[in-house]
Amino acid sequence: MNNELFSRLKGLAQKENRARLAVLLGAAAMLLILLSELFTPSEKTAAASAAPADDNVYRQQLEQQLSDLIAQVEGAGKTTVMITLESGEETIYALDTLSGQTQEQQTHVLLDDGTALAQTVCTPRVCGVAVVCEGGGDVRVAARITELVGALLDVPSNRICVEQRRE
Repeated sequence: MNNELFSRLKGLAQKENRARLAVLLGAAAMLLILLSELFTPSEKTAAASAAPADDNVYRQQLEQQLSDLIAQVEGAGKTTVMITLESGEETIYALDTLSGQTQEQQTHVLLDDGTALAQTVCTPRVCGVAVVCEGGGDVRVAARITELVGALLDVPSNRICVEQRRE
């Protein structure tokens, strides 16, 4: 078996078969790169498992701050707020660009510990807001609360619901 493989490789190394050898070696190199990407533990999976907890903390803090603020609006009274988030926190990593004569390659900037350098972290986007308060039945109070929430969170008024708290 080894002798047969060796004789085939020796045959490929001859002048007329050098192009085949180059293609074969290139394909083998690409296969190795692909396999290394598949079997390397990804940072994305670790970040994805930690993200929901961070999103919940962010959402809860935002709800509490908004609830406290709305409770100070005249006529609002006791207030409860619920916020839904459209997506999780997004991290944009810094890129390093290497330019050659015919191609350009971009890679992430890595720190000494092997992690990528975060360039920007975008907070989760608010999808909708529900406000339940004692004064929610008053159209004027509901309109002021809707305007306040829309201005603070950049959410359109059709995604803000203000309702009266039941007694």
